[in-house]
Amino acid sequence: MLRIFVSCALLVLSACSTQQSAELEAFARAFTEANQATGVEAMLAIYALEGTTENTKNLLKNAILYELGLPIQSISFEPLTGLPEESIEYTHQDVDYIATLEPSMRMRVRYATEDRFESLYSIAQNNAGEWRIVSTRPK
Repeated sequence: MLRIFVSCALLVLSACSTQQSAELEAFARAFTEANQATGVEAMLAIYALEGTTENTKNLLKNAILYELGLPIQSISFEPLTGLPEESIEYTHQDVDYIATLEPSMRMRVRYATEDRFESLYSIAQNNAGEWRIVSTRPK
C-alpha cells in the first residue's frame, strides 16, 4: 500500500514539474516573440503592471527599447536564492515600492551579442496562472 502511494505521489510531482516546464517554455517563446516585435507593446503585455505608475511604465518602455530586437542566445529559469539583489522593494523620493507579484523564479536571458549581454528578470504567476515579469508599484 505504501509503495503504491509513493508511486502515485511521484507521478503527481513529476506531472507538476512537467507542466511547469511546459508553461515556462511557453513563456520563453512569448518573450522571444515579444522581443522580435517592432514596438514595446508586446513586451509590456508580458509584464505584471497592475498598480504601476505611468513613470514606471515609461522607464520600462525605455529599458525595453534598449533590448528590443537583440538576438537571443538562450533563456533559462532559475530558483530564487534569497540574495539581496533579488529584492524588488525600494524607496524613491520618499515613496516605497513593492513587487506587483511575489517573485517565484528568475529568468536569465542571454543575448547573442559580442559582449555576451544578459538580463535577469524576476517572474511569477498571476492569479490566472500566467507567467509574468514582475514590476513594481507604490506600496
